Amino acid sequence: NAITITATCPVGLIGDDIQTVAKEMTEKLGISVVAFNCEGYKGVSQSAGHHIANNGFFKNWVGEGEAEDEEIEGFTVNLLGEYNIGGDSYEIERVFEKCGINVIATFSGDGNYDAATKAH
Repeated sequence: NAITITATCPVGLIGDDIQTVAKEMTEKLGISVVAFNCEGYKGVSQSAGHHIANNGFFKNWVGEGEAEDEEIEGFTVNLLGEYNIGGDSYEIERVFEKCGINVIATFSGDGNYDAATKAH
């Protein structure tokens, strides 16, 4: 449903224009193609790169999907800043589920387009 282009270290050093590639491919494919300039997922523990990706998700996808027709029982949350590096989000979601809290979207470790578009 969407494509992300994530710059690696060599792409950052070379200076490839991934933003233009994303724009051209969006037009050609008719789907959202978003580029993230976060070479090597910058920062301590890659946190700056995830921050850049999260900003891209919010700017381009959050709120783009149709709201669910069916009301979701209980509380709903979006997990922000959960990179799921060690599987943490699986445990967090399990605990939330036991509390009657439904996770709509996770940003950005296991983030995906369909969930992000419904995160509003």
